[in-house]
Amino acid sequence: MMDHQPISNQPNRRELLKQSVLGAGALASLPSLNLPLLAAASDSRIEALELLVLQRNREQRRVLKVISSTGAAGFADFPDLDYAPALGGVAKEHLIDANPSAVEAIWSTMRRAGVLCSHRTAVDYALWDLLGRETGKPVYELLGGPVRDRIRIYYYGKPPKHQLENEDAWRALGRKLATQPGAVVKVDPWLVFERFGDRKVWEDTVYEAGGRMPTKENIAYNEMVFRCLREGAGDKVDLIHGGHGQCSAEGAIATCKRLEQYDLFWIEEPTSPTSSMDEMAKVAAATTVPVATGENLQGLEDFTRLIDKRAASILNLPPPNVGGLTEARKIATLAELRGIQIAPHFFSYGPLTWVAMANLCMATPNVLILEANTLRENPSGPKGLNKNQFFKEPIQFDGYYFVPSGKPGLGYEYDEKFVVSRKRFA
Repeated sequence: MMDHQPISNQPNRRELLKQSVLGAGALASLPSLNLPLLAAASDSRIEALELLVLQRNREQRRVLKVISSTGAAGFADFPDLDYAPALGGVAKEHLIDANPSAVEAIWSTMRRAGVLCSHRTAVDYALWDLLGRETGKPVYELLGGPVRDRIRIYYYGKPPKHQLENEDAWRALGRKLATQPGAVVKVDPWLVFERFGDRKVWEDTVYEAGGRMPTKENIAYNEMVFRCLREGAGDKVDLIHGGHGQCSAEGAIATCKRLEQYDLFWIEEPTSPTSSMDEMAKVAAATTVPVATGENLQGLEDFTRLIDKRAASILNLPPPNVGGLTEARKIATLAELRGIQIAPHFFSYGPLTWVAMANLCMATPNVLILEANTLRENPSGPKGLNKNQFFKEPIQFDGYYFVPSGKPGLGYEYDEKFVVSRKRFA
């Protein structure tokens, strides 16, 4: 008869119930990193973390590099230079000598320890990149395998500045987009109207829950934009309203009612979710236009509240603050259970962050589309934003679609010949 020995690091049922009452942050009942995650249980261990500064023609990129004892390394964009010293303590406490393949346990331990969301995001991206390089597989295969062969993408778009009030210019833009398979265009008419500078944009009413009521002229301009785009494009182009959280619930509903007939893909942040998710939920319940939000939220807790309040039918996951691929997968799974789709947000966060989200999109069934504004490593993009290439190979698009490289890790890599500074965290 086999003797059954108790495992000291596993919580009993009473402890698990106690942790569940304390909340999601206490649910991480995984073994501590000083047990099976050390190098003794693996041929690979985390040996060092470095902060690289790459420079080309006065443009700089800051990159986190996680180095394994095998000589392989994983990379992630690292924007938080002001808080970088804190990562050294995190590395010494939770990462050095750990098994880099124990991504879930490392993520859980950092989350319980209160590590900055942006820091655990960067570490998580770098660990997945490292794991892919050590196994010779693209990250999306490690996340469960591809559920699609390409990812649909979208950008902002509008006529030239001097034609923004010209109905024919908006129709022409719609006709042009209709010639491109899968085309999607995003525009924020509230913001465009405000930038005219000589109009009354918002009513004087003060709303206790925040936000503003657009003037009738402002709402009419919003309707004109989407009416003309739809007239030009027919049903061949998807249209997105990028709201930037400017309106009150009442103002957003009044605008959406005028736009429902134009079959929008979604309206993004019609109200501010950080001020009141309840106000956004009012909008979602009052209109047939799908509501999307999430770019200003952080991690699993924020998105859980958003989902519970039914405040949106599309989640714009924010790549720098989503907790990494490990946490993003949990959010996506929770969303899928509620019939909610994923459309990650992106605006100049760093190109390696974007390809991390692209790997998530390849392996996540309920992904709708991926934003692709200001990537800085796409040679077909705006010259002012893409003149300095730091990747060994650029990100290439096929119109409104992206096919990953299929190479190990995140699939793209910074060229270290541009490194001008290298600081070892631990």
